[in-house]
Amino acid sequence: MSKDDVEHVWREIGRIETCMMATHDGSALRARPMVGSADRASGTIWFVTNRSDKKDDELRRDPRVCLSYADPSTNTFVSVSGEATLSTDRRTIEDHWNPAFDAWFEGGSADPEALLIAVRPHTAEFWDNASEELMAALDLLTATAKPPEPALGDHCKVKM
Repeated sequence: MSKDDVEHVWREIGRIETCMMATHDGSALRARPMVGSADRASGTIWFVTNRSDKKDDELRRDPRVCLSYADPSTNTFVSVSGEATLSTDRRTIEDHWNPAFDAWFEGGSADPEALLIAVRPHTAEFWDNASEELMAALDLLTATAKPPEPALGDHCKVKM
């Protein structure tokens, strides 16, 4: 693990933006697609959500989250584990507002249903630029019991 690895994780989650956010609803894990804004300076990934989606209830009970990012076109995959906090601060919501969110919130960033989720990553793991052999080996997995040993590309676990 190096400082470059941590920077690589921040760069990739900022580039990919959309992840599957996994939370615990009390009886099961749930995942849903979310668009985040990676803010390396504050060490936070910001998400805007709607109160009526009940993620806030889940996060109040158990703030642990896992964010899974994937870009199959470049064979880049990132998993981020961290802790979420909630904010209704209008100025912070406005700072992280994306005009695309207007489709979900009639009142824009001032909509009382808009809620911020701030995720502070603890650890991350990435798989980057896996070789074509890996992709072929994964295809073979269903066809044979013992695929050839693939070249896995870069893989690293980092403390955030």
